[in-house]
Amino acid sequence: MNLPRKLLPGLSLAALTIIAVLPWGLAASYRFVLPLLPVIFIHEWAIRNPSPLPAWAVFASGLAVDILTAGPLGYWSLIYLVAYVLSVEVGTLSRSEPALRWVSFAIVLVLVVAVAWSIASLYFFEAAEMSGFLWAALWAMLAYPLLAAFVVAVDPLPQRRMNDRLERGV
Repeated sequence: MNLPRKLLPGLSLAALTIIAVLPWGLAASYRFVLPLLPVIFIHEWAIRNPSPLPAWAVFASGLAVDILTAGPLGYWSLIYLVAYVLSVEVGTLSRSEPALRWVSFAIVLVLVVAVAWSIASLYFFEAAEMSGFLWAALWAMLAYPLLAAFVVAVDPLPQRRMNDRLERGV
């Protein structure tokens, strides 16, 4: 695998992370929407065999979100690492079919949002407002086809070849 192909997952995640931390002027109820978008790239790159996303890039992306948004240090790093681990585990079932990848992303997203809400509730010592997390999950589900299509366009999944000669061991 050549160097640009190895750097592509980390660089694309870094670009989306920078886009996610820019001040877009969203309302307070939508503050989790943009930081949750890199979870889409994390999921898509984590389930790929030829060019996987390194875990240190996921951690660095979360740390960048924490630092650039002046949030609690380690919050988004932990959320992104949870998303990475869940994507690797759940994504093995859905590498080829786009509909199955969307379902596996939905499963990962529900679990990630539950972990994010739980950690935020522990951080404030009270139940965090759930509406911001739900809006973020909804927008991430709606943005998934577009961002996943970008990942597939820049790095297509290898197609399985059928054994056209029907010989044993080939």
